[in-house]
Amino acid sequence: MRLEDLDPALFELGLAIYLHHAYEGCETPESAQIDVSSLRTANDVLALFTEEVPPNPGGESHRHLVLRLGNCGYPHMKLALMEFVDPGQWFWSVDTHDRAQIPAGSPDWALWQSLRKDNLAIKGRVERAWREAGITTARVVAERLTPVKRECRGPLVLVVDDEDGMRSVAVNILQGEDYRVVEASSGDEALQLFDSIHPDLVLMDYEMPEMDGAMVCAELRRRELVTAGHPHTPVLLATAGQVRLSEIPGADGFLMKPYHRTLLLSFVAHQLPEKKRDCDASGAEDGPGIASD
Repeated sequence: MRLEDLDPALFELGLAIYLHHAYEGCETPESAQIDVSSLRTANDVLALFTEEVPPNPGGESHRHLVLRLGNCGYPHMKLALMEFVDPGQWFWSVDTHDRAQIPAGSPDWALWQSLRKDNLAIKGRVERAWREAGITTARVVAERLTPVKRECRGPLVLVVDDEDGMRSVAVNILQGEDYRVVEASSGDEALQLFDSIHPDLVLMDYEMPEMDGAMVCAELRRRELVTAGHPHTPVLLATAGQVRLSEIPGADGFLMKPYHRTLLLSFVAHQLPEKKRDCDASGAEDGPGIASD
């Protein structure tokens, strides 16, 4: 989707879908009620949004427009428009905005995890309804990308993300540059795969339910310490929030979501310069090849 396509009728439809699912069973607060009758152009719609400026660790990132609407149990959830993959391409998203760092041992841990699960369930329902109504979400963008039809021979990357659309886009971008890719949809699955496939790099979502990226990263580093001769595996954490690298000492870098094609490839290549050169020179690494879909 391009921003000039965001006409008032499309916005009214998307807003109605969001509010229906976010406030199902409870009253929509006045703060989330928007008068759409005066909207005439895409610029009128865009004037409702606030542009968030994310941290910019790689020198560039995509734009992120938000409208805070909340839900029954959490007032900070947002309807978001995010630039994705390439400049000028946008998609609709529900930003749960629930990335506060609550320690696992805290008395509030269980309550916070329950809230995050509820928010993810609402996000899933809203974005599913948007897709059914013809509104572009991350999964729609992923489905429109041209699949890689050849066998990839480059370094092996484990891509971990609970959002199918985000994960599929990362896989497509990496395979387009000849990286072999294995996917995991949760932290638990990532840990199971890590020991069996021995990836050259892990690209992992920071905000995942149950076991987030920081917890998975800590466990990977623990396994490396107790396994004699185990090489250091670079871990890149992808986040839509503001996180300092110093807060996750086991991570090798952070990059912003949604993914920017150039920035993602730059970060990965920076962590694997020697392996990438070896693969480019030899055409393949030792070990089993993993074919793309």
